[in-house]
Amino acid sequence: MEKRTMIALGLTIVLIFFMQQYFTPKEPLKQPPPQAQQTEQGKTAPAGAPATPAAAGTPFPKQGTPAQKVELKPSKIVVVETDLLKISLTDLGGGISSVQLKSFKETVKGDKNKELIEDVKPYVYMPTVFAAISSGAGNDSTLFKPDRNSITVKEKPETLVFSGTMSNGKPVRKIYTFYPGTYTVDMRIEAGDSKEAIFDFAMITDKNESSYTFKGPFLYTGKKFEQIEKVEKAIDVEKTFKYVGFDDGFFAFIWMPDAAFQSPVTIIKGENGIPVIRCTLADGGASGKMYFGPKKTTVLKTLEVGAEKIVDFGWFDIIAKPMIMGLNFCNKLTHNYGIDIILLTILIKIIFYPLSVKSYKSMKEMQKMQPVIAKLKEKFKDDKQKLNQEMMSIYKNKGINPMGGCLPMVIQIPVFFALYKALSGAIELRHAPFMFWINDLSSPEDLFTLTVAGYALPIRILPLIMGFTQFIQQKMTPTSADPMQEKIMLIMPIVFTFMFWSFPAGLVLYWLVNNVISIAQQYYINKKAS
Repeated sequence: MEKRTMIALGLTIVLIFFMQQYFTPKEPLKQPPPQAQQTEQGKTAPAGAPATPAAAGTPFPKQGTPAQKVELKPSKIVVVETDLLKISLTDLGGGISSVQLKSFKETVKGDKNKELIEDVKPYVYMPTVFAAISSGAGNDSTLFKPDRNSITVKEKPETLVFSGTMSNGKPVRKIYTFYPGTYTVDMRIEAGDSKEAIFDFAMITDKNESSYTFKGPFLYTGKKFEQIEKVEKAIDVEKTFKYVGFDDGFFAFIWMPDAAFQSPVTIIKGENGIPVIRCTLADGGASGKMYFGPKKTTVLKTLEVGAEKIVDFGWFDIIAKPMIMGLNFCNKLTHNYGIDIILLTILIKIIFYPLSVKSYKSMKEMQKMQPVIAKLKEKFKDDKQKLNQEMMSIYKNKGINPMGGCLPMVIQIPVFFALYKALSGAIELRHAPFMFWINDLSSPEDLFTLTVAGYALPIRILPLIMGFTQFIQQKMTPTSADPMQEKIMLIMPIVFTFMFWSFPAGLVLYWLVNNVISIAQQYYINKKAS
């Protein structure tokens, strides 16, 4: 690796680190919940539903869902289990209060299933229905009656019906159909007497552990897919949309309305910044499919609505997706994504080996020219423009490209960041083990943790080995006569080790193998040249 390129890359990573630490949006301070609001009938609205608006001229609140005083609590939980899902539904509102994915764990070392619905109070279930003031303001935070106490879905679809009335006395039914072998649930809402009513979906908070991974609502109009980074004001969506949902990094919720029940949708910011998808009931009813599952392309394609578009890696999408396809192909043979990352690194180094040789030759020529350059610097120390002209003239006459040593690394930088994005969002790499104690390539290595002066210090082996190989590689690289550059290069392995300390183990493995192969290539080129 050409030393100036190492400096540039190192400074880039440092810049990204500090941008993440100091310039990304901070978590908003939680405000104490306001006092329970009174409805037109003078009754306190119970928990689980947004408040009805105070202004009679406004049919629905466009922004915000104030927290409510809890008056009713669920008296019954109906658990539905399929081979893939464990769903809990509450008789309070007849809504879904928990969705667990049975094939995925919350943590790599734990036994608890992955939970998709976060703590999004004042919402305690979804969907939440309420009527407009013009229809007799009310919400569905009443006790509903289920027609079954529990369901185990095996070979055929099973249906669960919750029947109840809204707080204004209007009848409501929520009908769910569960299927074996799929992450989808059919849902139908019947509220025929409530001509103007809406229902809300809320299941994720605005807290995001990584500023490099998208978390929030998204929508697909049929022509354009859009991720909504921040919900600053209400976003209105035409009724012709294909789907809307929430992205939670590796997992997603998607609402896909049936064609006969398409209606406008508004995405709003609720209490404590919680994103809310607010749908309008069409003629007192709604029907569609809900998807609760992993962001896996092969699974999302089966929905046949273009849902695979939610697997989006931003600027590096064009590199990350073919990379994941290659890793998945290799994994059919190796069954180990750590080995697949090693094979990917080897392939990249083979492809760019001719450029590496050219880079090395360019650096050797530059090294030979250092005495001449030193004399020029002394001669034209007071005339920088003349110095640069003379240097470029010498490089041109000798056929030397000063930037020749940078090309291999410049090409590999997009691969580096694409792999980082893949490790942060590709479900295939979540909790993917490598060997020994490295049990999750998508998160930092977790060997053990020391507590020093009250601070937790994670001990990680891969970054230390990577830093050592970085030092060896530096020693084998042709040196410059610039003393300042030499001093900077002495601390670069330490800087890299520090920066890679919090990177996913898979990314550290990639850079480590890249260093080892570069050392081998450098040794071979040196030996051949001598």
